[in-house]
Amino acid sequence: MLRRLLWFLVRWSGLLVVPGGVLWALSPIGASISETAFGTPNVFWKLFPSAPLLLLAGLVGLQVRQWGRSGLLQKIGFGLVLLGLVLVVAGDAGLYWLGLDDVYIMTAPAYRAFRLGLLLLGAGSILFGLAAPRDGALPTWGLLPFVVGSLCGLLAFAMDLGAFGTVLWMLFGLGWAWLGLSLAVHGFLSFRRAGRTARAGAAAEG
Repeated sequence: MLRRLLWFLVRWSGLLVVPGGVLWALSPIGASISETAFGTPNVFWKLFPSAPLLLLAGLVGLQVRQWGRSGLLQKIGFGLVLLGLVLVVAGDAGLYWLGLDDVYIMTAPAYRAFRLGLLLLGAGSILFGLAAPRDGALPTWGLLPFVVGSLCGLLAFAMDLGAFGTVLWMLFGLGWAWLGLSLAVHGFLSFRRAGRTARAGAAAEG
């Protein structure tokens, strides 16, 4: 019983990408509020790791649902996203909690880790979405907006585009949230179809 419960929780942990994506999309607003309220955006950026951590937990759940069907390219994309998220969290902690770059000014290890993590996250997300099996657990209609959002994110991470880059950053988060919502809707519709089929079978036998 406990094993079945754990398996259920792992499979549906993919829905955590919804709050993770929403928090990521709202992060520019959070940084602006922090700047207004505290005179610095650093207060917000100390809390920012909650978004990539939720994405990381959700990503594992998404991949577990389709591990047997996913090909090499999607597994590589999964690995890149996983590594990217870890580097983003580590870089953020190094920058805003540990102050590593204040000590190692010339090398700026935390900032470099954060930027590298973003680039791996964007590229890996694109590969993860493009290589997803079309008959897998993730609905096809949820993958295209996710890939577009991932491309927007990669552009925002790779170049300084000012206000337009902020919009692209937000679209990246919304792409992840959309993917999670599409999984929820797909699961609900599949559950309803299974229920109707079972009732029809029971009526036919009766």
